[in-house]
Amino acid sequence: MGYFALLVSLVLLALLSYKRVSPLLVGPFVAIVLAVMTGLNITEMILGPYMEAAGSYFIRFFLIFLTGSIYGILMHRTGAAAAIADKIVKFIGIKWVMAGVVIATAVLTYGGISLFVIIFVMYPLALAMFQQANLPKRLIPGCVALGAFTFTMTTPGSPQIQNIIPISYLGTGPTAALVPGWIAGLFMAVAGIGYMMWRANYFTKKGLEFDAHEEVKEHTEELPNFWVSITPSIVIILLLNVVKINIVWAMVAGILLTIGLMWKRLEGPGKWMEAVNTGASNSTVVMLNTAAIVGYAGVVKLIPQFPAIIESIKNIGASPYYLPAITTTALAGLAGSASGGMSVAYEALSETFMNLGIPLEAVHRISAMAAGGLDSLPHCGAVITLLMVCKLTHADSYTDIFVTTVIIPLIAVFAILVPLCIAMF
Repeated sequence: MGYFALLVSLVLLALLSYKRVSPLLVGPFVAIVLAVMTGLNITEMILGPYMEAAGSYFIRFFLIFLTGSIYGILMHRTGAAAAIADKIVKFIGIKWVMAGVVIATAVLTYGGISLFVIIFVMYPLALAMFQQANLPKRLIPGCVALGAFTFTMTTPGSPQIQNIIPISYLGTGPTAALVPGWIAGLFMAVAGIGYMMWRANYFTKKGLEFDAHEEVKEHTEELPNFWVSITPSIVIILLLNVVKINIVWAMVAGILLTIGLMWKRLEGPGKWMEAVNTGASNSTVVMLNTAAIVGYAGVVKLIPQFPAIIESIKNIGASPYYLPAITTTALAGLAGSASGGMSVAYEALSETFMNLGIPLEAVHRISAMAAGGLDSLPHCGAVITLLMVCKLTHADSYTDIFVTTVIIPLIAVFAILVPLCIAMF
């Protein structure tokens, strides 16, 4: 009965997420369903393991979400993020517009800006470039998703939450498994860009052209200097990976530097305070939504069959290096979130991961990059947001998103990253 109950709860988790029911409702609901079907005391379960797991996630990562969201909104409001993207896309040129949009998105993501902010920054810039290149706008989501949802959020050195989560559980560093991680990351980037350029040629040969002239708007405000704009992101990356200070303090430094360098971009202290408040409010919504799903893991661990499930995965005959890859990517797919799936995996399996007998640096990198595989299935919140901003549907553009953020990352993890970790560790 326990196996069936777990299957039912997981299906409900995926189905309700796909139907866009709030995670604040989905998390406790599927936990209650699991408790009822396995005979657990509902009150004790909700007030105990469920809230403990959700609260633990909130305690561990609240300041990271808070500072990251504030930094992202400041870079957006000041025009700094747009200046970085605009410069890179123009430098690459119209012929390489697909690569330019991916690289610009990647630089912003690796620089610490939230992918939800990047979506709003990149769409109007990509739209203008696609008009010049005469390419249909349905290709934009694939480029933005590749630059934001894959290698830049999970490769060594990234300040994104997906690369930070394993640190608090394993005691590793942000550059864990540097060489195999970046080899796999570069494969994602090159293969993804190659695919998107092939798609552009395919549409051009079919005679499809740019089809959103009414959406293109001319810049009405001069963008800030590129080097001034990118300096805070460079400082964040250096502080995190070279000076090796905590990600929270690295983000605080980026926030303060952005305010200092961009003071004149917003009119007076009131505008700055309003932007900071908006960033803070945005962070709590994302944080609570994720924590509500993570709480479900605290209940999963209680079912009698859970140890047997883990043992069966461990005994499938493959190298133990594949265990964190399989579990994190599966849970990320069910949660529709890389950070949510990874957090569920670590809440439920952190001790198992640490006792596999393989280097923790490898566990860190494999779990982080695997979480960026099945996370962007159709019910993923970031995918839905991206399509809404681009005024497109899943039928228009999800094929490209699926190839660049699911198929290619899974190949990178299971065919490149894990074998490299086995060979190098």
